[in-house]
Amino acid sequence: MDNKLAIVVLTWNDWKNTVECLESIYNSSFENYDIILIDNNSDEIHLEKIKDWSKNNIIVNDKQFNFNSKKNINLIKVKEDFEIDDIGKKKIYLIRNKKNLGLTAGLNVGYKFVINQRYDYLARIDCDFIITKNYLKDMIDLFQEDSEVAAASPKIMHAYLRDTVWWYQFKMNWFYLKFQQTMNLQKKRISNNSKLKGIIETDAICGCCSIYKISKLKLSGLGDEEFFLGPEDIELSYRLKKFGKLICNLDCYTFHKIARSTYVSGKFRRSYTDAFGFLLLIKKIGTLSDKFFGYFYFLLRIPFFLLLLILRKREKENVYGYLAGCRDFFLKKK
Repeated sequence: MDNKLAIVVLTWNDWKNTVECLESIYNSSFENYDIILIDNNSDEIHLEKIKDWSKNNIIVNDKQFNFNSKKNINLIKVKEDFEIDDIGKKKIYLIRNKKNLGLTAGLNVGYKFVINQRYDYLARIDCDFIITKNYLKDMIDLFQEDSEVAAASPKIMHAYLRDTVWWYQFKMNWFYLKFQQTMNLQKKRISNNSKLKGIIETDAICGCCSIYKISKLKLSGLGDEEFFLGPEDIELSYRLKKFGKLICNLDCYTFHKIARSTYVSGKFRRSYTDAFGFLLLIKKIGTLSDKFFGYFYFLLRIPFFLLLLILRKREKENVYGYLAGCRDFFLKKK
């Protein structure tokens, strides 16, 4: 049975969490994988810390540099047209972007590289995730058992509140607007873990920890690079669902270090990308009524946000980011 897996990990100036993520992958019970580490033009100290962790042979432009060997890990710098001969040997292939391309475009660099190789599945594991020992095996088994599955996510737990569920599914079919449920995602993430069991179909997978069948990903296309950061996974799911099932495996879980991306990128950037990204999502997959009421909803929140800023009940970085995101979307500055 084919189960060759490429794991794409995107990192930017967050070496500590990246190393902990990679360590959890290497502790996995699943063996037949390679890691494609995409660096979005981090500071040099970031990559040096990852190299210190690998402590083995690092190949750069066909030249080999020897380090004190403590771990059986290879970090290899490659170009996009590089061809992997020994797939599934548990190597880390490093692709370093010349600038920060953002999450979606950065991931696409890795996706394009993987699709040109001989892998069957592609896993995206964000660098602020810790996977459990049997996560990869259990998820790949799910694809083997049902050939119609296009993509799947596990149940995602809060890394610091271990009994708290951060994500478990996403449904768009309600009696009220799709965009309302999208905008209220934060309120739907906390759930009773004891009742969440079994395998269920979902309308969107959680991209930050997900596995794709490469043949289905080729049909749907990669991430839409108009999204710099979020909610690109919902838009991709919208296209993927045309070619197969989207599954959430509630018997399988991983841990997410909530808000790490906000800490690294800053509150302004996070607030900006949330506002711009959700408006873009409404534009791309929303109905006519979604767009009318959705755009009105965002515009209506502008004076409300300004009032919160005056009353000092909202941090200025969050407010300014939201305003800038709305401005750039409605004035088409991007």
